Amino acid sequence: MAESRRGADMVAPRIDIENLSKTFLHSKGPVKAVDGISLIIPSGQITALVGDSGCGKTTLLKLLAGLLKPDSGRIRRDNPESPPALVFQDSRLLPWKTVEENLLLALKRTQDIFLDNQDREARIDEALRLVRLEAWKRSYPRQLSGGMAQRISLARALCQRKGFLLMDEPFSALDAITREKLQRELKNIQRKLGNTILFITHDIAEAVFLADTVCVMKQGKLTGEVRTSISGDPSGTIHRLLGLENGQDSGH
Repeated sequence: MAESRRGADMVAPRIDIENLSKTFLHSKGPVKAVDGISLIIPSGQITALVGDSGCGKTTLLKLLAGLLKPDSGRIRRDNPESPPALVFQDSRLLPWKTVEENLLLALKRTQDIFLDNQDREARIDEALRLVRLEAWKRSYPRQLSGGMAQRISLARALCQRKGFLLMDEPFSALDAITREKLQRELKNIQRKLGNTILFITHDIAEAVFLADTVCVMKQGKLTGEVRTSISGDPSGTIHRLLGLENGQDSGH
């Protein structure tokens, strides 16, 4: 049964966002976190979302993940029966469980009825090979560096074999050298697997390096999209869309 489900789970969907809005009520009045956003996230590509803190990036991610309901608008994707996998800024590994047990828990929560023990073990081993940490399978989170923990967090998402990954600033807490290594690893893994990825970041250089398309948000609105492969100066264009005149990366 697992084999019959595998192809469906690995469909890299195109996501169509149409006039999406979300408002939160605060003591000082309503705040429109996402304001009429329309966007196409292409199949099998990395799309980065850049903007200042509080511009609505994480709210949009939560809407795409199904963690929030929009006030208006719609989200359509090619395989709506298969929810996306999520990778967060912190690894969110359970400290009392081994690496293998953390990945197994994710599989049991998302696909328990489709997989037997042999299939689960094969998926875990494959995901750990992709992030080059197969030797740490029986280690505990306390034995891992910050970069290794984030690799395991990525492996946890990969072992679910979802075609759509949502990544919320997964490398922002890491040192510069480790962050660059993981950026390269993610890009290589995406090329191998062909997932659709939405990657949220404050780092313009990171967005330009990783993404096929960089989308810019300000105050809940989408202010522009930049195709990194055809733009002569994608970083400069993004700075202008963000209203940054000094050439410094947003968020640093």
